Amino acid sequence: MKILFVSIFLFLFSSVSEKTVADPKSTNKKGNMSLENDNTFRQFELKIPGVVEEMLNSSFWVNLIDEPDRIIMNQKDIEHYNRRNLRECKSLKDLRTYRRAVSGKSISEMILKVSSKPSKKRYLNGKELDDNYYDSLISTLNIQKIPDLVSVRFGITLKRTEMRTFPTFDRVFSEPDDYEFDRFIETALYPIEPLVILHESADGKWFFAQSFNYLAWVPADDVVIADKTTLFDYLDTSDFLVVTGKKAFTGFNPMHPEISELQFDMGVKIPLARREEIPMDIYGQHPAGNYVVKVPVRGEGNKLELRLALISRADDVRVNYLPFTRRNIISQAFKFLGQRYGWGGMFNTRDCSAFIMDNFRSMGILLPRNANEQGKLAVGITHDLPDGMGIDERKKLFDGLPPATPIYMDGHAMLYLCKYDNDYYIIHDFAGFSAPDESGQLVRSKTRGVCVTPLLATFLSKNKEYIKGIYSAREFTLGN
Repeated sequence: MKILFVSIFLFLFSSVSEKTVADPKSTNKKGNMSLENDNTFRQFELKIPGVVEEMLNSSFWVNLIDEPDRIIMNQKDIEHYNRRNLRECKSLKDLRTYRRAVSGKSISEMILKVSSKPSKKRYLNGKELDDNYYDSLISTLNIQKIPDLVSVRFGITLKRTEMRTFPTFDRVFSEPDDYEFDRFIETALYPIEPLVILHESADGKWFFAQSFNYLAWVPADDVVIADKTTLFDYLDTSDFLVVTGKKAFTGFNPMHPEISELQFDMGVKIPLARREEIPMDIYGQHPAGNYVVKVPVRGEGNKLELRLALISRADDVRVNYLPFTRRNIISQAFKFLGQRYGWGGMFNTRDCSAFIMDNFRSMGILLPRNANEQGKLAVGITHDLPDGMGIDERKKLFDGLPPATPIYMDGHAMLYLCKYDNDYYIIHDFAGFSAPDESGQLVRSKTRGVCVTPLLATFLSKNKEYIKGIYSAREFTLGN
């Protein structure tokens, strides 16, 4: 009797579920899905044209595309792609082949190009900056102490930190009441990032340094100097962990706070300890249930040392890179959904180009840092959308564009999802959009975060749909 009752209950439950949940897998490739009569939780109206709750799930988009699990490039191809990108893309530097010595004149020119006085007004704590402030900053650049020939040093980041325009932590803005766009931040750096050290500030608290995709000032306390051979022997291990979630953390360590709950962002590669290096007691904790990683610390004499740390196997991490597939590109993008926009890495988050860069880095692909460098300089298959291209031509190009392709407008990077219901959808980390209200007047909506939007139903300005601002779509692949 109990078996019969359970069977009837399961039959009724499954019948109700089939009637109340919209199944994206039943959608045809033209996107003609009925989104009515589902049980998706709706806490508030999104008020984004053409966007409903179901679209805020990666599976909605993955199930609309053909062959989402087809490998775009395997790891061998990706290694080839990275080597070519480092060789051909002007904004990328292969630190392994960096010159041992650089002329002092070249370094002075690099510094003056990065650390130039702004032509526009800037504000600190609501007060306009004057020449005295900039004179004091320029004196900290220590240019007069650069020798004729500089022997480069190597280093590695110990924690998440910043690269900045000048060697200062001052938060400087374009408007007195702004707090969103620090004009002195260049980019965030994550732990275990190798650097070439070219110069020091006058007080010794900042390094002028080159990462693989950026050149600026970094706090010296967040970097440890390392021998080049030792550094790359550590980084080039065949056994490593990759952060595939938005963030991952080392476990709490009561004995070494410098590696306790250390944050790693998406795409960070963390060398794993070898079996023979792992004790059954790691700072008072059994390693079971964790991955044992080796992280850099500042040892005696300010030299690089490696220390064991634990990262839970339950965290969103994996051994080796994710396969480079359209499913993974889209799924990785949606892990940032709702995260606040962080200009240059402010607010412990990321901006539009880092949103793309971190996503692809989790699959082992190295990209330039800034949007225009990605859209114009990186190796890949380019689909140009010049200014004179009409909207019908643009729509035709998008009709043939592979889903999960990054797209670019001046100063902005986005990820194309696919076509749905006669519009073209993207996910991106952005400031906001404009759309007509009931009277047809264009109204600006602030976003400042990661969300899904359409390209035809949102506008950059009057009579200029979002799609008209895009100048390029770029597939980061070697092609056929």
